[in-house]
Amino acid sequence: MGIYSTDIIVVGGGVMGCAAAYHLAKEGQQVLLLERFAIGNHNGSSHGASRLFRLVHDEMDYVQLARAAYSAWRDLETDSNEQLLHQVNGLDLGSPGTMEGFRTTMQAASVYFEPLGFDEIMYRFPYFNLPEDTVGFYQTDYGLFSTDHCVATLAAQARRYGATIMEGQTVQQIHASSDSVRLYTDKDSYSAGRLIISAGSWMRPLVRQLDLDLPLIVRKELLTYYRPGDPSAFMPDRFPVFRHHKPETTARWGVGFPIFAHAGVKMVLDCTGPVIDPNDADRTVDQANLARVRAYVARIMPALGDDIIDADTCRYTMTPDEHFIIDRHPLYPQIIIASPCSGHGFKFATLIGQILADLAVHGVTKHNIKRFRLDRPSLTGVTQMGEI
Repeated sequence: MGIYSTDIIVVGGGVMGCAAAYHLAKEGQQVLLLERFAIGNHNGSSHGASRLFRLVHDEMDYVQLARAAYSAWRDLETDSNEQLLHQVNGLDLGSPGTMEGFRTTMQAASVYFEPLGFDEIMYRFPYFNLPEDTVGFYQTDYGLFSTDHCVATLAAQARRYGATIMEGQTVQQIHASSDSVRLYTDKDSYSAGRLIISAGSWMRPLVRQLDLDLPLIVRKELLTYYRPGDPSAFMPDRFPVFRHHKPETTARWGVGFPIFAHAGVKMVLDCTGPVIDPNDADRTVDQANLARVRAYVARIMPALGDDIIDADTCRYTMTPDEHFIIDRHPLYPQIIIASPCSGHGFKFATLIGQILADLAVHGVTKHNIKRFRLDRPSLTGVTQMGEI
């Protein structure tokens, strides 16, 4: 077994890892990306028909990051000559109290939106069946991504600029010294001056080898696709992406997508899936979760019908406060820890790839990532394991 040496190793070939490899390679770094499965696999979090882009957040730093991410996606489109971000309309729904924080932040950030009362929502979108206290924010700057196309494009661009991508290699051991790292996979060994770990569901067991125990859990979430009686009514030019904030379920959001990159209307109840072990390879649909989705859709959108033509699972790697982790290791600053997940990371991927490249090469980034530090209160106990 030989030792392959490079400048920077990226562990994890999902959308974040591919984005980091792309930016690093574009900047002239010698970069190696290790992926335990294959690029575009359906075992993690970076697959499926679609993801959404939005500026709507209730905290200013996320709005600022979303704006920067929008520009980064457009730059990638120019660089790759591929269309990746498809602009569509969006509708955020919820009670007045639930929506107030979003209203305040969007106004402060000068994000345009059209406020809608209940009667106006029902007039424009008669397929909904909503509580009478529902208000809405209507926008024209939402977006849709074809998930697999985005990941494939980032990987192709990384290779174009000289990155080496090795698939089917599971990292089993990580050893760090004061200024370098060595990794052992099930097939070979590798060394580098710097390391980015963006391993999604497998983050927690990997960084335990580096004396960090991150309070991450992995949920097996459900994506359902409905075949409507009148598909034309649910195309992107007529049916907006919608997010129903704090619906009458245990979910954070109910989310609906128009027919895009799939034959069906995508419906999701966010963060309702069972907690699983990272190494659990079972991708079968959880029937209790499926029943919850059916009941929710039947209540909020009876016009959609009950014909589920497809169902898939996707992993959410969750932090306790549902914010990302993007930081350097407290003892080994040449190691970057990246868990930009919790179910809302995809839209930021190209920007986060640049941020990770900045941290790996320069040690700092111009973007505001203070919220994502390892030493924040919600990650209490995330220190050297011997000191916990």
